[in-house]
This record gives sequence, structure tokens and C-alpha cells, in this order.
Amino acid sequence: MATNSVVSFNKQTDLATGLDAVITVNKALGDRLRAHVVRTLAQDAFSVSELCTIFAVTQPAISHHLRILRDAHLVESRKEGTSIFYQRPVHPTASWVQAIFSALDVHPMASEYAAGVAAVYSQRQRQSVEFFINHSDILQRQQDLVCPSPVYSEPVMACAMQAAGAQARALEVGPGDGFLLNALSPHYGYIDGIDSNRAMLDQARMGLAQDANVALLHKDFFELQAPARYHLIVAAMVLHHLPSPRAFFEQAAGLLEPNGRIVVAELCEHDQEWTRTQCGDLWLGIAPETLNSWARQFDLQPDQHHFLARRNGFRIQVASFRRADSTESFTSEFATTKTKEPL
Repeated sequence: MATNSVVSFNKQTDLATGLDAVITVNKALGDRLRAHVVRTLAQDAFSVSELCTIFAVTQPAISHHLRILRDAHLVESRKEGTSIFYQRPVHPTASWVQAIFSALDVHPMASEYAAGVAAVYSQRQRQSVEFFINHSDILQRQQDLVCPSPVYSEPVMACAMQAAGAQARALEVGPGDGFLLNALSPHYGYIDGIDSNRAMLDQARMGLAQDANVALLHKDFFELQAPARYHLIVAAMVLHHLPSPRAFFEQAAGLLEPNGRIVVAELCEHDQEWTRTQCGDLWLGIAPETLNSWARQFDLQPDQHHFLARRNGFRIQVASFRRADSTESFTSEFATTKTKEPL
């Protein structure tokens, strides 16, 4: 998911911390629908048309509300190919604007808007699934046009070795041709490869060594539940296919052992729109700072970040994240707010 550079609210104007700014923000949030929009954008970035779906309003109406929120620096826009997406800006943790966000976020989304978000995710998922079903025979060749597995395997394995061990368990999400599964096999006691597309799993199976200690799971990654616990979770060239890349970190954090690691190989943000139709990409890469921000939201600490030489017009990043050594079970920001009243 591409993103523009973020400027903190208190740097936008000399009045950003003054009375005028407080009045502007409060006027913007004085409308109930706009407050719901800001709350919803805590979960993800959405396009104008998706926000129309979520809130069941017309495009001119939602654009009017977004303009007011943008003028108050409560939302920001970014270009994703030919679409414009809206998200919440990053403010300092101790800032008064972030305190307002936190006050909104203790309330669960209203049920009708949560249903709208679910509908948007379902549409994104259908788009991705249909592409993989219809193009599984040529997908590996298309992916190699962007970046084949051997290009990023060395830094991925360097990060993965931090969690290796004879009794350690590893999971690769979307194992593709099985290249990384084979590389991980000698260093981990148990390895799972998971994909919701059976044809893609068949490709991984054909690429596995005969003695590989790997189990292939035909299942949606987001359906995995505890007590499945892993010391390593790998997602290589996967996040830009997901309906919500941010949700990957939430799910992975809940499946990770203390001191376990997540390793992500991903495209940096780019403007090559052809990858949507030729490779089934939902997002045109993801900014490194966005990966770090998502990870921190779920108590995952950025560990290492490698950048590979540009290839075919794309820059590849390999990032690892560590879960803190704690006996406390992970709880998402949404799971902790179920007792609160909706907005």
C-alpha cells in the first residue's frame, strides 16, 4: 500500500496547538458521521467509493465530509494508482489530537458500519481470489517479472535464523513455489505452508524436497486460531495481495510465540499500475514506515530492515519484527473494547 510522507499536525501551522486548531478539530468532529469516519479509519485506509459503501452515502456527501476532516488534519489522502485513499495521519503519541483518536477508538464501530467494512473487505478478497483462480497457471511467470524468490531469499533467511531451532515452528503464508519452505526446512523442526488457493498449494508441493519437514495447509491464514503458535511467520510478496495488510500483523501477532519473529519481503511503494491486472496486486507496494507503524500497533518491535537493489523498476524490502518476551497473551485493540458503548 503506497503512502505519502506524513507531516505531524503540530507542524502544519503556527496555530496547530492553539485555540483556533482546537475549535477547527471540534467543529469537524461535531458531526456524528464525521466522527464515525475518523473512528473507522483507525482500522484501515479506504477509497472514496469504499467509504460510500461503508456509510451508505453518496460520493458528493462523503467528499464534503472528507474535505472538512482533511482541513482539520484529522484525515489525509494518498494516491494508489488511479484511486485516492483516505487514512488517519500519524500524530505524536502524547499529542492532544492523538488523545482524541484514542477517545474515539475505545468505542467499537457501530454495527451497520462494521458490516459495511466487512462488505468492502469481502469485495477486495473476491477480487484477489478470482485472479488467483483464473491465472494460477501463469502466475509464477508473472511474479518473476517483478521479483523471483531467489532475489530476496538471502535477507529473508538471515532474519529467519534469529528464531531457528530444532524444536522451533515456522509458518509461511502464501508459499508460492516452495522455494523458501525448502530453505527453512533444515533450520526448523516443524514448518507449515498455508494458502487458501489449492492450485497455488499444488505448485508449492511440486517444489518441495522429498524429505522436507513441511505440512501444507489448505486454509485461510486469518482462520488460524490459538493454540497454533509459531516462532517464525514469513510472508514473502504476499501483503500487497491482502484485503487488509494491516490485519496481517494483527493476526500474526496473535499466533507468535514470545520472542518470535515475523519476516516480510515486500515491494516498496511504486506507481506501476499494470501489476493490478497482470499480477493481481491489490496494493501498489507498502512504505517501510507503514509496515513499522502497523507492527507497533500490535506490540511488534521492528528489528531489521533490508533494501535490495532496484529490479525491473521495483525496490524490494525485507523487514523483520520481534514480539516482546512476555507471558501475557496478545489482545488486539478491538478485542479490548467490547464492553464499551458504540459511538
